[in-house]
Amino acid sequence: MTSAARPAFVLPVVLVLIGLLALTMAGFTFFMRAEIAGAQAQRDGQQARLAAESGLEEVKLLLRKSRDDPSAWWNVPERFRHALVYAERYTREEDPVRKMGSRKDILALTNPIAAWRYSVVAEDLDGLPGTIRYGITPEASKLNLNSASDAEIERLLTPLLLDLRIENAPELVAALLDWRDADDDVRPGGAEAEYYNTLQPPYLPKNGPLDTLEELLLVKGFNAAVLYGEDVNRNGILDANEDDGDARFPYYDNADGVLNRGIAPYVTVWSREVGADKKNKAGLVNINTAPLLVLEALDGMTPEAAEAIVARRAELDTATLQNPNWPLQEGVVDAAAFAALQKRITTKALQFHVEIVGYADHTKLARRDEWVIEMRGPLAQVLYHRDLTPLGLAWPVDDETVVVTNPRAAAQ
Repeated sequence: MTSAARPAFVLPVVLVLIGLLALTMAGFTFFMRAEIAGAQAQRDGQQARLAAESGLEEVKLLLRKSRDDPSAWWNVPERFRHALVYAERYTREEDPVRKMGSRKDILALTNPIAAWRYSVVAEDLDGLPGTIRYGITPEASKLNLNSASDAEIERLLTPLLLDLRIENAPELVAALLDWRDADDDVRPGGAEAEYYNTLQPPYLPKNGPLDTLEELLLVKGFNAAVLYGEDVNRNGILDANEDDGDARFPYYDNADGVLNRGIAPYVTVWSREVGADKKNKAGLVNINTAPLLVLEALDGMTPEAAEAIVARRAELDTATLQNPNWPLQEGVVDAAAFAALQKRITTKALQFHVEIVGYADHTKLARRDEWVIEMRGPLAQVLYHRDLTPLGLAWPVDDETVVVTNPRAAAQ
């Protein structure tokens, strides 16, 4: 090879090497950016989790002081909406969101100040459609599936199942009662070991109390559609995908413009309030917070009495509501009706369902958690915890149209 030909040969080799080096550097840069983004997302995820847990600690502190005062925690947006945990440049007292009551102006900024917040959210079962509460829910507001009578379970579940267009509602009720009873006798339409042994894989019925609501998914006829209805993201609001028929998931919604919540918001396995004689452990129902459907299902309750209790309790002050005899004293029910109800009702609460979303002004990343906690004197014990983040934020915490005023607070 002549000396003149060597430069022509070396130049392509150099260009190829430079190209390979450039590709290597580009790949390395992309990898490093991905690693940095992943680390930042993990950091923000942890911050969002801690923000939600800060909300839980705030709830515990409040319950130590005001456990039996629903006006303090039932629906208090001024305390539980956009509560500030930490901000880089201001304190809680200086929080502009607290002063404005909304994040609208904050979110309009190109580079909002880093600030972590939480909202304590809950369904507004007896409120206006499309509204939510900022507060917590006593488990005694619901019917305890482990201790309610057969008739109470039938009265509550039957209309809920019919609203879901389930034609064999009596069979589902029978299957549930068979699941929780101690015997192997099959009710008409129910199921015991003979049925569950035919499944793949086979398993035995519990023949005892349920440990969680999700255990219902093991019971014959029950599925997620029964448990949560059309409300697949569990926010108590009819979202667009929950009202479009089979266009989007859930494919079983009926597109009737009304949210069918399923049975989950009305039932529990956690409450265990006892009667005044300390012997009645039937999971008493809190008449100050229970939705109308739950009150109507109670043994001894009439629809008229349930409606009267719901209407009157919104007008009463805290001191009156703490007296378990207030329906009688306020003339809502007569002595005979109250005597029939007395063993099933309470005005106290020990176990609470708490759902909290943790989020920030400067990032879209959020965390959503739910807990069931029990107050044992001044101490709070977590009975149940679940990360609901895979369901999405769901709660429209920045939508002013879903916020309702607390009628109890307004009355006081």
